[in-house]
Amino acid sequence: MEFYHLRSFVAVAQTGNLTQAAKRLYTTPPAISAHIKTLEEELATPLFIRSSKGMSLTEKGELLLKKAQITLDSALDLVNLAANNQHEIIGNFDLAINLTAQQVKLPKLIANLQENCPGISLQIHSQSTGKTINEIRDHQLDGGYIFGDIPDDFIGLSVMQQKITTVVPMNYDCSAMSTLADLKIQQWIMMGDYCPFDDFLKEKLGNDIPSVLKTSDDGTRLELVKSGLGLSFLEIEEAKLAEENRQVKIISILDFPSTLHFIVAKDRAQEPIINTLLQEIRILWDIAL
Repeated sequence: MEFYHLRSFVAVAQTGNLTQAAKRLYTTPPAISAHIKTLEEELATPLFIRSSKGMSLTEKGELLLKKAQITLDSALDLVNLAANNQHEIIGNFDLAINLTAQQVKLPKLIANLQENCPGISLQIHSQSTGKTINEIRDHQLDGGYIFGDIPDDFIGLSVMQQKITTVVPMNYDCSAMSTLADLKIQQWIMMGDYCPFDDFLKEKLGNDIPSVLKTSDDGTRLELVKSGLGLSFLEIEEAKLAEENRQVKIISILDFPSTLHFIVAKDRAQEPIINTLLQEIRILWDIAL
């Protein structure tokens, strides 16, 4: 059994798709398929159920997945403990972002990693604060950006203040929304999946806010506002761009600042890859040690 067989097995289990697994591991679907076939033959058991919708784990595959991940993590830990400096550390870092790549300086972070830590690869997940917190706790992610308070079981770095504003469909009469009472009777597209923006909205307008939909994706919320389905919060830069393109209107009565944090689980902060990313994030945002 080879480690690259296990890596392919874990990648397919996580993505449910040969093509996506191949992209993650920078190889080809036939190579991934061959690795899985070899592993199944060696273990004398089918690991996946193959269908037109993709590949799902068999019952035996579910049992072996946890062991495979532990084996891979242990192998990387062994290599990284033997490394004399961060230039020699290797492995993947699953990173969640909740703003655009440019806003969180992702291109610069990648360039820095390629220069300082070429053995570390980033896997990017665009998602909400609540989902990021839950998945870091479940070890599905290694770290990420969130808004709101830093939970007690996390270590966080405050990287910047972000202004949040309210966007309104173009056909709405903004003059009729000049007070909190006016806003309370409007239909809102909320974030859901635990978001501090929802908490702020309820604090200002109460818990009985009319909500037609909930989505944590900024792009989806913007499209729903553009379609005339309701009001929603949005980061000021994206909101201004949409307003300039005459896609939405902005009202500022509920504007508020929210701190963007980079967080990792406290109990994993000393793992070589995670500790290295913390250092790189400090450098990226010019945060003193």
